[in-house]
Amino acid sequence: MKTVLVVSATEKSRAFFCDFLRACQYSDISPAASAEEAGALMDAREYDLCIINAPLPDSDGTALALRAVHSGNGQSLIVAAEKLAENMRAAVESAGVFIITKPVRRDVLWNAVRNMAVVHNRMSAMREQNETLKQKLEDVKYINRAKSILMTGLKMSEPQAHRFIEKQAMERRITKGEVARRVINTYVISNYEE
Repeated sequence: MKTVLVVSATEKSRAFFCDFLRACQYSDISPAASAEEAGALMDAREYDLCIINAPLPDSDGTALALRAVHSGNGQSLIVAAEKLAENMRAAVESAGVFIITKPVRRDVLWNAVRNMAVVHNRMSAMREQNETLKQKLEDVKYINRAKSILMTGLKMSEPQAHRFIEKQAMERRITKGEVARRVINTYVISNYEE
């Protein structure tokens, strides 16, 4: 985790969280005094971690915490009094928002931030893997379509069409998916011009 948004109503508590995070080697920290101000900061960029000291002057913090976890790869931590925390749990924990209660102990805060970093790293790896798999599926779709075009348009057999795509990819040093896209584009353009 690299970027952190700290949302707290008072300057003293914002300073506490910012100083704590700097001591934990976080340097890209953005403070905000309200949910509205934090929302504007979230519109401008993505944050890896959002710490909300609840309640805020314009919100209890639940909507903001949920926005942080749903808007990208971010993790949210709500720090609230026990009674408020109990009321929030049902609304936010199923979405993966962490909650710790006041008064805040440094060791509990450190463990929460560290656990959130582990979750963040794991989720980042899973998102990367998911994107890779999506790209592979997309490539397979294009490769199958290109093979079909080569088989019908150039009367190749399926193995010949497959070998043609593989050979073009090796010779041009591009992916088979890119070769397939080029075959499809060539076929579509040549049919359009006829």
